[in-house]
Amino acid sequence: MQGMRVTAITAMALGAVLVLSGCGRGADGAAEGSSVAPAAEGKASGVVEIWTAGGHADNLEKLTKDWLKANPDASIKVTDVPWDQVITKAQTATAAGKGPDIIMTGADQTATVIGMGAFDAVPDGVYDTDDFYPAAVDSVAGETDLYAMPWYVETRFLFYRADIAAELGLSAPTTWEETQAMSAAFASRPGGTFGFSLPKPTEQPAQVIVPFDAQAGGSMTDGDAWTIDTPEFIEALDYYGGYFQRGEAPMGDTDATFENGGTPMFISGPWMLDIYQEEIEKGTAPEGFTMDSVGYTVSPAGPGGNNDQYIGGGNLGVFSASDNKSAAWSLLSWMSAQEQQEAWYDLQGELPANIAAGDYAPIQDNPVTKTLTEQLQNTVATPNYPAWSQISDLISKYSEQVARGEISSADAAKEIQAQADTIGFGW
Repeated sequence: MQGMRVTAITAMALGAVLVLSGCGRGADGAAEGSSVAPAAEGKASGVVEIWTAGGHADNLEKLTKDWLKANPDASIKVTDVPWDQVITKAQTATAAGKGPDIIMTGADQTATVIGMGAFDAVPDGVYDTDDFYPAAVDSVAGETDLYAMPWYVETRFLFYRADIAAELGLSAPTTWEETQAMSAAFASRPGGTFGFSLPKPTEQPAQVIVPFDAQAGGSMTDGDAWTIDTPEFIEALDYYGGYFQRGEAPMGDTDATFENGGTPMFISGPWMLDIYQEEIEKGTAPEGFTMDSVGYTVSPAGPGGNNDQYIGGGNLGVFSASDNKSAAWSLLSWMSAQEQQEAWYDLQGELPANIAAGDYAPIQDNPVTKTLTEQLQNTVATPNYPAWSQISDLISKYSEQVARGEISSADAAKEIQAQADTIGFGW
């Protein structure tokens, strides 16, 4: 998922990362190539039609009331579409040359929409890229320009059974080595089953393997080609596959869960806290499982010396066939400001893409969102190319073979690289 809603306890929904290079920029960091500048302050007019996704429409209408007061000749029309229809609707609108003025995409959908020619390049002056998380900016980069504005962000971290860890004399792991030690201790304890639940092939393991590659010091691309057959990617595959080969991660279906202690560690987003709270309140959680059982921490650092994790979230771009681009860019520029980003958190509970807004007191006073903003300082974006889904599928295929011990990580990296070279970036 691309959306996340943070409640008093936590958050809801996610989206995924590596820093790309080679994207064209002007000297000030803004994209080049758009011919329509934002309307002057207070001068926007006409209807701005917006497609949002995942239940954002009502609160976006509330947020924009102040912008409409400052632009009395303008109005907005917001339509919410399901996440799984965003790409299809953008394709249809692009083919017809008729659609809204602004389209919302998930961070992991944006490259596909850029690749189909649905977004205009961002004009100078809409927003300052230095104000936003670098990985969020990477998620809106096309082959030569920026094509959208980061709106909100989200990321993942490590969950572990704090109560079981305490019984074993362990604290939150900070490195790969400590994570491996905790997994082994969880699995081998009396009554233990597994140590670490990791995504299996049908669950897109690239969502953890790509951050593992970054944590090892690698990058999936150098901006000119895929860089997969590297020592760092091989190390990431070894790290991932090792948990399965040692029997510490379940390969197939299992009755073991985080709640019953069978899989006491996993990587996910803060919406899991809401799920656990609901189970406890409904009385469906196993006996003895409470919110005090749930530990969470930023991702442990890898051998590359960093703990980079996926960044997800939502982006807003101006439709290439829009007939009111000046007003649309004016609205997005207004929404990029720290004040509006903080207001959006109050309304929707989604973390700001604007870095300064992350210091907002309600965010820092909540231990969950404070941990999230700490992790957001070290994030990478989903490789922002239209062909990424194909590369991700290759990683799924070969990582399963590694996990089953059927192929070495080195041979898997060579196979993925060879096929990725043939596929290219997809622009």
